[in-house]
Amino acid sequence: MNIMKLNGVMPPITTPFKGREIAFDRLKENFQRWNKTKLSGYLVLGSNGEAVYLSEPERIKVIEVAREAIPKEKIMLVGTGMESTVETIRFTNEAARLGANTALVVTPYYFKGSMTQQVLYDHFVAVAEASRIPILLYNVPQFTGVNMESPLVAKLSKHQNILGIKDSSGNIDQLSQIIHQSDKGFNVFVGSATVLYPALCVGAVGGILAVANVLPELCTRIVELYNEGQHTKAREFQNRLTPIAKAVTAIYGIGGLKAAMDMAGYFGGEPRAPLKKAGPEAESIIRNLLEELKDILKA
Repeated sequence: MNIMKLNGVMPPITTPFKGREIAFDRLKENFQRWNKTKLSGYLVLGSNGEAVYLSEPERIKVIEVAREAIPKEKIMLVGTGMESTVETIRFTNEAARLGANTALVVTPYYFKGSMTQQVLYDHFVAVAEASRIPILLYNVPQFTGVNMESPLVAKLSKHQNILGIKDSSGNIDQLSQIIHQSDKGFNVFVGSATVLYPALCVGAVGGILAVANVLPELCTRIVELYNEGQHTKAREFQNRLTPIAKAVTAIYGIGGLKAAMDMAGYFGGEPRAPLKKAGPEAESIIRNLLEELKDILKA
């Protein structure tokens, strides 16, 4: 695929459930609406897709349904990282067979005490060498307890089959160092919407953002305003986005994200156990936060 297309805003799509089963009809409906926006693509089987709670057959079916629903002009990223190198390679190439454009590979973390920077380097190089599609690194230390430091990312950026990174640490200093130290053309995406505008200012190419499931137009508008040089407006929109972005991630998690989707006209539904849906108090707060954005959403 064309590396130049790796930019803009992509949501890590949620997986809708009806009871214990995946509601594939609802997933298709969500795609129909998302496809009408300026989202540049989608992350399938990311953290917000509850991928760690899906069986292998479920993951395969989600990829198949997503591939059918995602237009060819939009990027289809698929999360393929597993705990072992051999399983990561196997599933990455399975995703490639099913039509993924690029794979997002999270750091292994179960034996986190053994995940030195050298071990991580060897793992990602082995995956990149064996993968039939390009890969993006995925750094999400708040979930994994493993952080990819900027010198490691810079070293990996030299590999021709490693196109970029999704950094969800929220650490702008680290993000800036990754961009500064990595090879030219290495595509750095921010994974936290609370720092989307600052990330663009230090050279990120876009964001892979949970809140884009709910407010794709607002997220893509911030990127547009930045690209147009309208920094005052972009900062204003960022400041307006930050409270709801925090609510559907750090504060209320996937239950909150899915509740917000329901309120915004998408299908969120309930998360898979042991995760819980948002309670009445959380729903009230989220509803009020969305209400406060109605003026700029109509603009």
